[in-house]
Amino acid sequence: MTVSRKTWLMLSAAIVAFPAAATAQSKPGQVEVPQSDQTTTAAPGAAGSTSSTTSPQGPSQVGQSQASQSYAEQDGLQDIIVTAQQRGENLQKAAVPVAVVSGADLLNSGVRGIDTLGKLVPSLVVAGGGQGNLIFIRGVGNFSFIASSDPAAAYNFDGVYVGRSSATFGTFYDLERVEVLKGPQGTLYGRNATAGAINILPVQPRYGENSGYASASYGNYNEVQAEGAVNIGLGENAGLRLSGTYTRHDGYLNDGTQTDDSAGVRAQLKVALTPNLTVRIEGDYAQQRGIGGGSSYVGKYAFNPGTGQYVVTPSNLPNDEGLFTTAAQAYRTANGTAGSIAGRLLDPLAVRPFQHNDVYGIAYHVDWRTPIGTFSVVPAWRHARKDNLNTESGQEIGNTQEANQYSIETRLVSNGGGLIEYIVGAYYFSEGIKDDIHNSAGSVANFQKSNFTTHSPSAYGRLTLHATDWLRFTGGARYTEDHKRFFDNDFRTLAIVCVLPTGCPTAPLLPYTPTFAQQPNAPAVSGGRNVVAPGVLEARADSFPSGSLDTSKVTYRGAIEIDAGPRSLLYASVETGYRAGGFNAASTYSPENITAFTVGSKNRFLDNKLQLNLEAFYWKYRDQQLTYLGIDPTGRLGVLTANVGRSTIKGVEVEARALVTPTTTLSANVQYLDAKYNSFGYLSPAPPFSGCGVQASGTLFSVNCSGRPSLNSPKWTVNLGGQQVIPFGDYQVVLDADTQYRSGRYTGFEYIAQEYVSHSWVTNASLSFGAKDGKYIIGAYVRNITNSRYQIYGTPVPATNLIINIVAPPRTYGLRLSTKF
Repeated sequence: MTVSRKTWLMLSAAIVAFPAAATAQSKPGQVEVPQSDQTTTAAPGAAGSTSSTTSPQGPSQVGQSQASQSYAEQDGLQDIIVTAQQRGENLQKAAVPVAVVSGADLLNSGVRGIDTLGKLVPSLVVAGGGQGNLIFIRGVGNFSFIASSDPAAAYNFDGVYVGRSSATFGTFYDLERVEVLKGPQGTLYGRNATAGAINILPVQPRYGENSGYASASYGNYNEVQAEGAVNIGLGENAGLRLSGTYTRHDGYLNDGTQTDDSAGVRAQLKVALTPNLTVRIEGDYAQQRGIGGGSSYVGKYAFNPGTGQYVVTPSNLPNDEGLFTTAAQAYRTANGTAGSIAGRLLDPLAVRPFQHNDVYGIAYHVDWRTPIGTFSVVPAWRHARKDNLNTESGQEIGNTQEANQYSIETRLVSNGGGLIEYIVGAYYFSEGIKDDIHNSAGSVANFQKSNFTTHSPSAYGRLTLHATDWLRFTGGARYTEDHKRFFDNDFRTLAIVCVLPTGCPTAPLLPYTPTFAQQPNAPAVSGGRNVVAPGVLEARADSFPSGSLDTSKVTYRGAIEIDAGPRSLLYASVETGYRAGGFNAASTYSPENITAFTVGSKNRFLDNKLQLNLEAFYWKYRDQQLTYLGIDPTGRLGVLTANVGRSTIKGVEVEARALVTPTTTLSANVQYLDAKYNSFGYLSPAPPFSGCGVQASGTLFSVNCSGRPSLNSPKWTVNLGGQQVIPFGDYQVVLDADTQYRSGRYTGFEYIAQEYVSHSWVTNASLSFGAKDGKYIIGAYVRNITNSRYQIYGTPVPATNLIINIVAPPRTYGLRLSTKF
């Protein structure tokens, strides 16, 4: 990407803004915020609630434990304004499957990232690890954190798509709200996504106001969490907002891994150049340091040629043991096999993991309100740098990665109130990635330097016809192109091979080194072999694959909406989505497609004190992509992606909230999910360790997992919450409690028993005391009261014949102080 192109992207907003400023009528005084800029003020409610009020001037101050309104003054459930459909609208009038969590609820519940958001959103399951966040929405997702694959769920920060799952940290602070759109987003969003979209929306600057907030907590594991913001009014038509966050804790596993040491800062300048023209500039930076993720050994597996079956021996280690304790290292060296060396066991892990990751970006948001609607232009640039050593798979895998992405979106959103409402727009996304992976599994070491580029233009439109004052029809479509290129400019594989019939139990293993040149006994050329011990050869094989993939797709949405009463909405929709194909080292895979049917009802009863929303969904998935750790057709171990077949996902979700008294709020959310693979098959070059059906097919093995449930798709998910406020004059005590139950699900690709979680139940509670206006608050919290360390990811590792897993955080507790000014 050239500097001139980057400069054009960053200045494109100004190119649009100057003609607008020249033609717009300038008036001093109060500025009307465009529809696309409407935001909300978080209102009190139980964790995971969606209540808030509209701010007519712009974003109000949130991210505090309490809103300015006293709990005791509530006489009904409040509304929330969302922009899930690119225009401001009441959540209860939005005919889309979307869950919303306010910034205040995120702060109260201790959610500091996408990896823990799932405890507030039943349809969301996130497997967080040292390499990135793997997102599943209603069983749709994949285990993809590699540069050659796109995520199934789109992650959008402040209206800008984030292409790398490893770059989705450092955004969960000073937030207005988080919107989780469930199902394909095939028309309005910049990158087509089959699972859904997660929109992270920060609090915007307020004009003419000096204010702020701060919150800090300390808990066990030496956990420190702090965040805050300062809003500076620069006159009646401008505002500057500065925000920051810091989080750290010691390791959650016995070996000191599974730590967090992260920080982030954000600056926003918002200026109303005229009553109709607003420009907002946003810049942010976040970093991750320390050790990072960790895992534990579940057991070992070995193939029995006589029975044609694999035999599993449990490790009998605690699931929070980690890999670096004395017991774990002893287990590894007594049970882990070293691949192609007969009789050779593994050496201890020699290098501890670390992470040194940075993300930063800048975006312009230009909104020009005209008689025909609001023109918006959002050019953005984001950079992500990853430098880490990860051992979660029981191997030492180093990765340095530089990812640059550029995007620009232009859209016109019509003014509301007419017979026809419309949205038209265009979007362009470009990404360049330089990826360097180096790993050692004992008998095999890989050194791979790759370059990936993606260019994706698209255009979209949506029309809504108001047939009557209670009946609306909506239709929309998007045309998307994806142009992908890749090449490996330096791919070297080393292997230690035993040539003695008696085995080589003392053969030297390949050490982990960050570069190929540091390998002590590597052959000088590809195809070469060096004798490193009697009967032991070290072989080298180079390859330089490259490829290109060009795909295009038209996706669409159709919907009908009926106002069944003043506070009741009925809707039905059909929407399609697609996700582009990509590359493995030796092959390509095709795009995947999904069609989703939804029927829903949103209602308020009992004088606005009871909310009851129902939704039924039916999704058909085709050419589904799935990413897994395996051996490719050339015999190399790696993370692979394949089109495995078709699946059907159906279910019902019921959400209820009740203001039982002016100071008592109860909430419940229940999801029933029936997600199965109709056709799920793939080929393996070796007898696979799988719980599915396996048959020999020539020199390969055919694996059939048809009829199996989709991954990370619990049949039942239940969220319950309650809040009680006890007033004491100008002060109050607030008690919060919530719990989440998830039934059994598979957390890994192979469908073995060691990847199955029977169920999980996590309960949290908090108690706070402070002023009703939220000026200052002191509180205590406990999360995961029962210390449920359930598995969030598990997999066998073919290079070592060991099974590892990653588990959820333990019970944590502490004190929190907060203030606003």
